[in-house]
Amino acid sequence: MSNVKIIKYGMLSLSAGLVLAGCSGEDTTDTMDTTDDTSMTEDSGTTENTETTDDSMTNNDMNQTENKGIQDLDLSVSLNDAVDLFYETFGCENINIDSVQFDADDGRHVYSIDGWDGEFHYELSIDADTSETFEQEQEEDTEQENMINLEEVIMPKEAMDAALEASGSGYVEEWELEVENDQTIYDIDIEGGGNDQTIDALSGDVL
Repeated sequence: MSNVKIIKYGMLSLSAGLVLAGCSGEDTTDTMDTTDDTSMTEDSGTTENTETTDDSMTNNDMNQTENKGIQDLDLSVSLNDAVDLFYETFGCENINIDSVQFDADDGRHVYSIDGWDGEFHYELSIDADTSETFEQEQEEDTEQENMINLEEVIMPKEAMDAALEASGSGYVEEWELEVENDQTIYDIDIEGGGNDQTIDALSGDVL
């Protein structure tokens, strides 16, 4: 009789062990399924984030391309304003303007103006956004150089538009207003595929 009880108890213990093993196996399976679902969700989120980042980079590249060049800048200081500041800085309006250059220098847009009056040579740089003046120079120089009649020249925007139309592509990197061979011209530096252009500063014709 004792042997029978022992056998019964042994069978019950074995059955309980099988039941416990089965529950444990089900829990493990559920955990694995949950982990797989979470992994798939994270992968999906990563893919979406990557696509968003790629779109953002593409838009930034397009914006950088669209913003290249100085041809469409809305400046606080016009060419005439810059010349007035030049005269005001040196305290004389009888200075002859020899040349005006405009470009981007250390992240800011700058007019560089040269002039003379038969006694001195003058140089001044002007920030086209803030009106700040810097790199001011005045040296004795009796040499008479070229003279630009600013009342007769076309504005830089008109010269740049004519240059870009003639070039067919690209953007304006910088320009210079000067006298060359007794002719007042705009030298337009074009980058991005187009050729540099020379514009008659009085008529706007492409030379």
